[in-house]
Amino acid sequence: MTLDDVLLDAEDRMIKTNADYEHFLKGVRTGEASVEILDGVQADIPSFGGLVPLKSVAVVSKQGATMLAIKPFDPKTIKEIERAIMLSELGITPSNDGKVIRLAFPSMSQERREQTVKMIKERLEQHKIALRNVRKDSQKHIEGNKGEAGVSEDAIQKAKDDLQELVKTYEAQLDKSYEKKSKEVMTF
Repeated sequence: MTLDDVLLDAEDRMIKTNADYEHFLKGVRTGEASVEILDGVQADIPSFGGLVPLKSVAVVSKQGATMLAIKPFDPKTIKEIERAIMLSELGITPSNDGKVIRLAFPSMSQERREQTVKMIKERLEQHKIALRNVRKDSQKHIEGNKGEAGVSEDAIQKAKDDLQELVKTYEAQLDKSYEKKSKEVMTF
């Protein structure tokens, strides 16, 4: 791998790490209703071929700050959708009127808010470790270019410096995402 290839691969992996953390944060419950919180919920609906994402079988909409409405495309699937929500780890009990499922998001207690912030902080640290592992792996590839024709010590040092800058940039993005979400959790 050339030095440029190593840096491009490292950046690609760092982008994916940050995207994974963002995806995780979308599913974290705050006191405010969020359509994204249902992204990971799958309903077991035989007529649709088994486990399918909720968004494939229903329209999810936000109704006010603390309410979501889920309208199934096929009203016969309402029980399966409701069961999928109950089995998920959302901690919200759905109610339905036979046509629409409603999810009311109650206010979170201060203790629950603090637990949630602690959980997203732990996940932040896991993602930072993943970034550092990308750096470690990439440094090995950079070192592997020592002695190659046309690769100077200065070029290797510059690649290492560029790699460190990438890590700093993507760690800062992770921190920013964490700060934003923890503020949401503590506010709503």
